[in-house]
Amino acid sequence: MTTLKQVKMDKTYQDAFHELGRSWKCPPELFEKLQEITCHMYLPSTHTTEVNKLRYELFCARRGEVESSQLPPCEDCLFMHALRANYQAAIWRRSLQSQPFVANPTDCGWMTDEDGKLAVNWMRGSPAPDAVMQLLSCKCVRSCELPKCTCLSNGLKCTDMCRLQTCQNKAIEEEPVAQQSDSESDVDDIEED
Repeated sequence: MTTLKQVKMDKTYQDAFHELGRSWKCPPELFEKLQEITCHMYLPSTHTTEVNKLRYELFCARRGEVESSQLPPCEDCLFMHALRANYQAAIWRRSLQSQPFVANPTDCGWMTDEDGKLAVNWMRGSPAPDAVMQLLSCKCVRSCELPKCTCLSNGLKCTDMCRLQTCQNKAIEEEPVAQQSDSESDVDDIEED
């Protein structure tokens, strides 16, 4: 069943979309319902209502052999998208007012880039813990280019786990800075006296 058919058949889904744009914030109850709708878009038979749990279930069911595009967005990305959709709906709801109050878009899922232009704020945090990020890899052979490179398509730098070790997308490693221990600096202080 398509998502549109699900929405047409389910009054709670219709109510959720009807709530978009009523306020400039995305209330927690609305976001919970949007998560549930998103879960059913990716797996109509699921009883899971949280996208992060569904991502994990789908990843495990396919034994890790899954493209990120086949998974629902993580909760953080979905929340930022919900903020932007809610913002747009709020603009439309107020379109007939002569001087409507308009919230700052940077509080609603947007950010300003280095040129001062609005840009999508995809997520607030890291996509995964650093330990997991180091395990990600692409299977590029000649060069890492969009759309083939899974690292690039997910906005990541290539890691040591990637097949191609000479690509232009690898993170530049910094030289480790030697740090003195406290005991060494204490010895220096004593010798100076």
